[in-house]
Amino acid sequence: MLQSQRFLTATFSLCMVWLLTAPLHAQTADLYTVANIPVDATAENAVAARNQAHAEGQREGFRKLLRRLVPASDHGRLPTGVSPDTYVQNFEIQGEQLSNTRYLARMTVAFDAKKVKKLLEDERLPFSERVSPPLVVLPLFTGPDGTFVWPDRNPWWTAWAKTLESERPFRLMMPLGDLEDMTAMTVEQAANGDQLALQRLASRYGAKDGIIASVELLSGPAETGPISIRLGARRVGNVNRSGQPFTLNGAPGETLDAVLENAVVRLQDSLDEQWKSQHTLRLDTGGLIFVDIPIESLADWVKMSRDLEDLPVVSKIEIAAFAQNLVKAQIDYVGDEAGFEQALDRLGLTLSREEESWLLLPTAAIPTINETSTSF
Repeated sequence: MLQSQRFLTATFSLCMVWLLTAPLHAQTADLYTVANIPVDATAENAVAARNQAHAEGQREGFRKLLRRLVPASDHGRLPTGVSPDTYVQNFEIQGEQLSNTRYLARMTVAFDAKKVKKLLEDERLPFSERVSPPLVVLPLFTGPDGTFVWPDRNPWWTAWAKTLESERPFRLMMPLGDLEDMTAMTVEQAANGDQLALQRLASRYGAKDGIIASVELLSGPAETGPISIRLGARRVGNVNRSGQPFTLNGAPGETLDAVLENAVVRLQDSLDEQWKSQHTLRLDTGGLIFVDIPIESLADWVKMSRDLEDLPVVSKIEIAAFAQNLVKAQIDYVGDEAGFEQALDRLGLTLSREEESWLLLPTAAIPTINETSTSF
């Protein structure tokens, strides 16, 4: 039986929780673009090395794209041996360097969204192409010389600037770090999670919330043994959440820069997985439900039906009966019941049981119950 859900609980592999309640962005085109792919190939001549590098870059971009769209729990089912040629729309080259036998560059590859989605649908793989509203990330670094938030003397900032992937589903952006930013947010305010200061900074970049990503250097690089850091994160703004700090140890001989870049990837992976857990289409499951939908006018129904049809989880709507103030309909959906109800909730709609029928009503029309929020 379907049950109306009043809360969402999200967990991360890094023991961090971010409750995402802001509206979704409709633009997903750049989700299918993979940027900054390093390529390095050696062959018998420069032309062969270039062709080899371009082919390898497209394969790596395709691999990263599929892992970006599909939840980590299903990465083991991703298709192998598929040539990316069919799915590549275009690509660009940056920083090209070549010799007689070697070719180095960075590639940005744009893939055909319709063809990629068709592949995932044919493979019955769950995927998400929803992107979050943007959040500003502020790297806060604490080392033996003190605490720093802006670019000067902040290797954590450098790691974010080098490693941040802005095309991911959970959208993070970095501030410029100029004088205006420094005036909006001091080191002390960042360390204390000052909400007004961070929202003032975020608003400059068209965002409502921000994430303070903090790193404390526990050991290294001057000391013997692997580098160890404590990684923490705090979301500040309309939604305020803090996660338990997480210790990340580098491999023997690994540099501080490498450890910090790995931490950026780990954090982005965690945020992406939580976002995808809320917005993934599971094509291997689905169901249907018969609902009664009270309406005030034909225009009321037209708007609601369009909104429902725009939901990725809704595959079909069939009208069984139409009266002046009531529509009886069958709704076919993909995914599980919870995902279907979460999608309705984002439209401001809720399912309510009345005797033997399901009613589809505006959320405001349902009696309010106590909300529960869980974090780790």
